[in-house]
Amino acid sequence: MIINGINKLCAWKAGIAFCSLCLLCVACSEWDEHFDADTHVTATQQQTLWQNIESNGQLSQFADLLRKTGYDAVLSASQTYTVWAPQDGTFDYDALRTENNDRLLRQFVQNHIARSNYPASGSVQESIYMLNEKLMNFQGNGTYQMQDIDVTLPNLAAKNGTIHAMKGKIPFLPNIYESLNNETWPLDSISDYFHSFDTRELNEQKSVPGPVLNGEQTYLDSVFYEHNDLYTLNRAYINREDSNYTMILPTNEAWHKARTQIKAMYNYVPQFEFMENTSTTVGEKKVTVVYLKDAEQLQDSIVNVMLLRDLFYNNNLYDNPRLGALPDGQRLQCDSLVSTTMSKVYAEDAAMLFEGAHRVDKSNGAVWVTDSLRMRPWTTWNPELHQEAEGSMVANYFNTAGEPASVRVSELAQNPAITGKISNGRYLQAQPSASNTNPEVDFYLSGVRSATYNVYAVFVPANITNANAVSLPSRMVVDIGYVDAKGKSQEKRMRNTVAGNNYFENDPTRIDTVYIGEFTFPVAFVETGRYYPYIRFRSNVTNALSSQYDRTLRIDCLILRPKELDDYLNEHPDYKYDHE
Repeated sequence: MIINGINKLCAWKAGIAFCSLCLLCVACSEWDEHFDADTHVTATQQQTLWQNIESNGQLSQFADLLRKTGYDAVLSASQTYTVWAPQDGTFDYDALRTENNDRLLRQFVQNHIARSNYPASGSVQESIYMLNEKLMNFQGNGTYQMQDIDVTLPNLAAKNGTIHAMKGKIPFLPNIYESLNNETWPLDSISDYFHSFDTRELNEQKSVPGPVLNGEQTYLDSVFYEHNDLYTLNRAYINREDSNYTMILPTNEAWHKARTQIKAMYNYVPQFEFMENTSTTVGEKKVTVVYLKDAEQLQDSIVNVMLLRDLFYNNNLYDNPRLGALPDGQRLQCDSLVSTTMSKVYAEDAAMLFEGAHRVDKSNGAVWVTDSLRMRPWTTWNPELHQEAEGSMVANYFNTAGEPASVRVSELAQNPAITGKISNGRYLQAQPSASNTNPEVDFYLSGVRSATYNVYAVFVPANITNANAVSLPSRMVVDIGYVDAKGKSQEKRMRNTVAGNNYFENDPTRIDTVYIGEFTFPVAFVETGRYYPYIRFRSNVTNALSSQYDRTLRIDCLILRPKELDDYLNEHPDYKYDHE
């Protein structure tokens, strides 16, 4: 943004104010001597930048393009500019004449003009923000170059600035945001989506006023505040010239392929039954009908957000600097990458992201154009769900001695005989209200996609802190409540496929992860407010079995692992992925 560029320029100048003061004293002296000795140059100081350019026979092509974009008026105003003007015959004038005004203005005209005076005198080593915010290098000592383009006639002074004639145009290097419009690659899908969030607002204080026409203020040089909500959503400000990002840029083919894959995980129904348990009688339920305002629109929005969320990497953080030096066609070697939305992918998955992609350098980083987004679903679109029992939304509890308690083990010493570690240092404990009752706890499951999961529950033994406590296994039945594809509320009793029965037990000698079973949720519940499917644990101990089992339920956490991730882990036991 132009405003941002101005602020950066001011900040940069303030940072070297002392040195600049010394240099300017010398520069002003040399400047005066130069123009005092040349009456022709002194005469140009009585004219504006535009008048000097228009009357210069070597700058007629540049003048024509300024006039085409309205910058003849801008360079006639009182604000001070420095213009690096390419001489006739040294640049692609005929091609530029056919460009639309917006592109011509940003990629050519504003690429050659900066606010303030930048004389070529003595030793110069300047980093200058142009009007289009591009950072350019102006350097030399006696002879001068702007971005390695030779300045042939420096210091043509005007009353509102300075002109440096050049042997060629300054190359325009787009930033990552600008590259979404690149015509070399078929990027319409991501470009159209991204630009649908563009906003643009005139900053009147920073703009140069023109005449009032028909009662309305016009501006000779309009400065806009430009923003896109996707910058903030993805924490990736790919429009900023002082940033350094890597973006994986999907072609139309990659975009549509990924959308099809993601869409299946976010299936919504326009209305569904939500089953709420009551706190009076075991098994009593209340059914509420929930209406989604627009299920298709919700699905479309979430699919796009999920597709975009892990395409951006800040090259300055974590192990990401390796991306800045990664050549096209070479395999990435790193421990891990962290996206701007804080998703972490380890070496194997990180290298896969860039396979078959083509690197294109940009002014604020690089893009990797690809025909296929090589992301494993569980690293971004369909992650493993890890839910702490003590921190979960408890849908209901029955026959317990009060509300289930959160027990903090970290405040106590864990029994060294117990193997394993309690996640987050806490677990949920539900005790029976009487010696012959069985407690029940129901947990809402947040973040569920319309996908197949392997469901696990982690149980804690009774002697976790007290080595003298009698530790017996729990015996329980497990039900999962869900919504089917028609929006009807359903409940399924899980079967213990390992033991071949309908109840589950834990190992009382350790912190035990118990496999509950495979379950497919037909409907997604991401972004549906407080409405979720649930899982119920009910102690199943009869009086005859009370000496063999513990009726108290001690649950550390719940894990819903995508089945395809579990299958991959079985085949690759050393595979490393981001999970709690």
